Amino acid sequence: MTATRPESERAQLLAVSSAASRLDCSRGHVYHLIAAGKLRAVDIKATGSRPKTRVYEKDLDDYIAQNTRTA
Repeated sequence: MTATRPESERAQLLAVSSAASRLDCSRGHVYHLIAAGKLRAVDIKATGSRPKTRVYEKDLDDYIAQNTRTA
């Protein structure tokens, strides 16, 4: 039996293309940020198919906040 968490406690994941859209950059740049350790990602693997990479939405929000210039 798998315990399920309330919706508010679940990690929200974004496709790399969605993360790229929010950052107004290419998917390749998002993969570069993942490789550089600036964004955490999860590879979701299914038997017989290519893994799908997802980025944590909170990490993306934190990255944007940390790299936002105010002046």
